[in-house]
Amino acid sequence: MGFHQSSEANLKTNNLAYLGFIKLFDHSFPANNQVVNLRDKYNALDLAEYYFRCGMDVSRQVSEDRFFQTLSRSFLAFVAARKGEWDEALKLAEEAFAEALTQGGAIVPLCELLFSAILLESGDHEQARKRMANSLEFLKRIAVETTGKDAYLFRIQMFGPIRVFHGGQEINTAQWRTVKSRHLLAYLAHQDKPVSTDQIIEDLWPYVEPDKAIALFHTTLYYLRRLLQQFTTEEMIIRGSKRYQLRPGSVFIDRFEFEKNARLALEKEMSTELAEQLESTILLYRGDYLEDLDYQWIAPVQERLRNLNMELRQKLAIFYLQNKMPAKALLHLQQLMALNPYSETTLKLLLTACAEMGDQAAAIKHYLAFTRNIAKELGLQPSAELKKYFSNIVKEKSKAAL
Repeated sequence: MGFHQSSEANLKTNNLAYLGFIKLFDHSFPANNQVVNLRDKYNALDLAEYYFRCGMDVSRQVSEDRFFQTLSRSFLAFVAARKGEWDEALKLAEEAFAEALTQGGAIVPLCELLFSAILLESGDHEQARKRMANSLEFLKRIAVETTGKDAYLFRIQMFGPIRVFHGGQEINTAQWRTVKSRHLLAYLAHQDKPVSTDQIIEDLWPYVEPDKAIALFHTTLYYLRRLLQQFTTEEMIIRGSKRYQLRPGSVFIDRFEFEKNARLALEKEMSTELAEQLESTILLYRGDYLEDLDYQWIAPVQERLRNLNMELRQKLAIFYLQNKMPAKALLHLQQLMALNPYSETTLKLLLTACAEMGDQAAAIKHYLAFTRNIAKELGLQPSAELKKYFSNIVKEKSKAAL
């Protein structure tokens, strides 16, 4: 799909908001500075297409290519906008963005990017500017996240389904001799320390007879070593005194990077700089920890990391609300509600963000959805405190509109 030319005079006449809107692109990807010159030739949808493609490239670099359905819906919205079918375009774009919020990661700014361009072209300039600013900031952070990992021989992505990379290329499913060899690698990465043979067998083959389990372990270890030897001459699995571990310093593991950054962040007071660091950290959390593995030793860590992710998002959301940035807070609060749909604390923050953005309809929509949800699933009603809080927000905004 190529760019459609449009004269500068036509842009100035028909879309005055665009003249301010394009300033956002001056601070976009450093590697794509040449794109700034395109702004005099193309309309917002043209630039959105270009940045969408840039974002897709960045997305592939951080291995976020498992969101095909949501991205397809977003691109269908783009096609509808090209055809001038604005109602359909807005509907599809909003649905895609809502889906993206529940998934997190690089897909959020990509979908928001097209949504903002469609909003702009359909006349909603204020919302378009806010959303475009958010999406460009997120994409820049993702680009930064892809750097600094080349020193490692392998990269293991343990949030979401386990994925293993060497030199930027994923070791695909067909290359693994057995599923259990992937599980053994995940287990050694999870432990990040020497582990005894007995402990490995107990954790990976808990219901197998001891003699058979030992044989299965050695066969699986053999297959895993053979696979890793296809990519490096380094011995990746170190053995000593019947204990095994991955070679220290040779593997980048997203879980430990996430925990390290989160721990440091929670010890500090929030600032703009810290918020930027947290945004990059949260991008590592692509889904539940080892979500495609089913072992008892995973559950406690999975729950702890899920709670840590929510704690970081709430910390960011509160900071953004305190600093009059409700649109940024909204991104995290919507994901928090998806992760913990029964939380009155999160709902209060979400209602506050909607109110700060002047979107009373959204506040009412979220409150009613919450009340229906807890009534159906838990047989409960909102607390008196929440009812009062919601009532006050609606009244204040109603007065402000008079």
